[in-house]
Amino acid sequence: MHKLRENAIELLNLHNYFDDAIIFDENAVAIYYENSSFGGSLHEEVILGKHISQIYPDLDEERSVVLKAIRDGVSTYNLQESVKLYDGREISHMITVLPIFEGGDITGAVEVSMNTSFNARRNIYITPEFGRKNKGLYRTEDIISGCDAMEAVKEKIFKVSKTDSPVLIYGRTGTGKEMVAEAIHTGGKRRDKPFISQNCAAIPANLLESMLFGTVRGSFTDAEDRPGLLEKADGGTLFLDEINNMDTALQAKILKAIEEQKVMRVGDYQPREVNVRILAAANEDLLKLVKKSTFREDLYYRLRVVQINLPSLAERKGDIPLLTEYFIKKYNRIMRRNIVGVDEKMMKMLSERQWRGNIRELENTIECAFNFAEGPQLTLNDIPWFKENGSGTDREKEACADFTFEEGKTLKTMMKEYEYKLISKELEKTEDLREVAKSLDITRQNLNHKLKQYHLENKFYMDKKF
Repeated sequence: MHKLRENAIELLNLHNYFDDAIIFDENAVAIYYENSSFGGSLHEEVILGKHISQIYPDLDEERSVVLKAIRDGVSTYNLQESVKLYDGREISHMITVLPIFEGGDITGAVEVSMNTSFNARRNIYITPEFGRKNKGLYRTEDIISGCDAMEAVKEKIFKVSKTDSPVLIYGRTGTGKEMVAEAIHTGGKRRDKPFISQNCAAIPANLLESMLFGTVRGSFTDAEDRPGLLEKADGGTLFLDEINNMDTALQAKILKAIEEQKVMRVGDYQPREVNVRILAAANEDLLKLVKKSTFREDLYYRLRVVQINLPSLAERKGDIPLLTEYFIKKYNRIMRRNIVGVDEKMMKMLSERQWRGNIRELENTIECAFNFAEGPQLTLNDIPWFKENGSGTDREKEACADFTFEEGKTLKTMMKEYEYKLISKELEKTEDLREVAKSLDITRQNLNHKLKQYHLENKFYMDKKF
């Protein structure tokens, strides 16, 4: 029991990050409690020795993330919930729960919570990499590479991390853009200040504006006085991922904030000074979007003071064995396995595959294999999609499997037929047109155009029953 407490004590010393902290043993009984200098919601003399169900009587086995952590080893980060306490009080809090492991066995769990009903520190979040140095962010030395292209990238990261200039990071989906942004932050003078990341895709423009700039009470229904991400990142770094999807009107406001280092909350009339370094990432060529008038030219040139281009995994295939080894170690730790590597045939497939999803797809493949592996090494038999297809061919080859070349057809006609088959196959895989566009490496607008061109939009809507 003493060792269990020691395993979690470092987390509980971070008083600025929680109001209440509880250590539970393997039976979900509270064995340790601590609150911050701000005061907590619980009382030590009441909860110690009590089961989780006695502390939070409304939480059953399905709703209690503490029980899930102890039962399944599942971590939960920054869960916002309203709960009833043992004395009938109701509170709103944000909790993070981490399982405690000893020798590969789950021996308990740690729960830390912040009372968001009143807490002025509600902008503090615990990251899944909490135990790492530099607040869980990646460093330059964490970037796995043996190829010249990535070594050049790491050299750029080292140099630009010493300045405050905006940086534009360009790379295809899954190439590690956020890792690069984190490495720039942790390598510079802002390393001890906030690093905040926000994906600009799939968020309505008005909501994204409120998230970035903040709001004042009464500016719209249910609006509260709340700082935006630009204010929360004051002194540190704000990373805007997939900025190519940002609305053009919002682009103008971001440009103004960068230029003036001031923000205006939605509904406010008083600007607030901030000191924020802006890093941005795009998975499309912004210059092409500028020419299409879908991205502001002035913002483009302001962001790309420095530009870092990330190579695709297909362009750095020499790194695949290194990355594979890293992911095997990672999932050995997560899944408590002892896989020692991959066999020769699987490594050949991994090295030859084009990896349109880049490093993320490679990692997902390794994780998938871990779920089915029975021997000491990962094999092709551990990858269901490889067995089902009978090969490791890419989507383009699959689309051509039943493609017939007929004499007399022009190249233009055959290309259209191939394009039609390729799009049709992707539509069979998912209902999400955004995912289809990403998989085909075209814009959503271009996909919509092709759906109409090939009269696939009616078939799509009928088949998918939207």
